[in-house]
Amino acid sequence: MNRRDQLIADHLNCVRWVIHSFIHVNENVCGLEYDDLYQEGCIALWRAAETFDEQQGAQFHSYAISVIHNHLLDYCRKVQSRTAAAVPLEDVETVRSIAPAWDGDSSLFVEQVLEYGKRTYSGVAKLGVEALELKIAGYSGTDIAKLYGVQPNHVGAWISRAAQKLKKDMFLVENSGTNP
Repeated sequence: MNRRDQLIADHLNCVRWVIHSFIHVNENVCGLEYDDLYQEGCIALWRAAETFDEQQGAQFHSYAISVIHNHLLDYCRKVQSRTAAAVPLEDVETVRSIAPAWDGDSSLFVEQVLEYGKRTYSGVAKLGVEALELKIAGYSGTDIAKLYGVQPNHVGAWISRAAQKLKKDMFLVENSGTNP
């Protein structure tokens, strides 16, 4: 057995641990069942074994967990983008609260509002729109904070600021009769 195969065999438990620690298994959504997630996790473990460089000074266990976690988040985002029911309701409601009178398709509305915010805003408000988009994609506030290298409470403040601006802008849009 070569070094790569030995690393994979010795660290299969990392896949199970990442799934149970960070991923929400949903047997009702095609692609988010445990077996599918485990298979994707094994692919990520194989990639980790292929790209691991002992010269970097990290332990394979730590490296593998990071690679598996990131791969599974990306995979869940792909599944979620194909399945409107997988969007967390509370995140959709955050965006829908911006324009409560909206009676169209929620997923289309969410996309339009977020796209408007990304095009229009800068600074903290734009960060808030990006953070809200990541939350809808399945990231937690802590995950987003790690991506940006900030404290988790900053992410909540960004989202709050973006929601304030979007509410104000959507109110103006509703009263003017134009589209965002």
